[in-house]
Amino acid sequence: MPAYTNVTLTVHGITATVPSTASAILKSDNMNDGRKVNGDIYPPGFVRGTCPEHHQRGHLIGKALGGDGGDKNNLVTLTDGTNHPIMYEYEHLVHQYVKSHPNIDFYYIVSAKYDANNYHLTTLGNYGAMHNPYCPFPCPESLTIEFYYIDNNGHRSYPISIPANNAVFGTQTLIIPNGVYKFHEGHVVHVANGCWAA
Repeated sequence: MPAYTNVTLTVHGITATVPSTASAILKSDNMNDGRKVNGDIYPPGFVRGTCPEHHQRGHLIGKALGGDGGDKNNLVTLTDGTNHPIMYEYEHLVHQYVKSHPNIDFYYIVSAKYDANNYHLTTLGNYGAMHNPYCPFPCPESLTIEFYYIDNNGHRSYPISIPANNAVFGTQTLIIPNGVYKFHEGHVVHVANGCWAA
């Protein structure tokens, strides 16, 4: 059963209670109860999934890993490129690894980050993750993910290698930036809407 924490923060003059962490023990036989997102839930910062925001309801514990898309504590507002392919592909790697290693308890911890220094001034005059004007607080500016098991010596072992430029310094903790768009350059509908992703 996943565990969640929330926190109340003030970032650039905006105060909100936001999801902070989600953690779960993953086993080869306990990831089958994942649920897709409930469209009636609006995570903090969510506006809409169309132009210009391109917001998505992002699972912290992914659906493929048994995460519940109907639990508001498990959902944050992510931009479309952050949620898919970035989050989706990593969750797929984790799912495959856990499935192929039965009888091991894996620890999976996702933290939503809201560091004011990582919301940058945008062309619209507000502060957004990755300079994206449609990804301000209370959307997280990034997520970090830890995935490990405890080896026979009592040490953490990280089975999926993380490139140094995508990891917290000195760790195997993955950093996933929010604010990433799937670019729709030249797409007629997006251009007509003045979409930031066009």
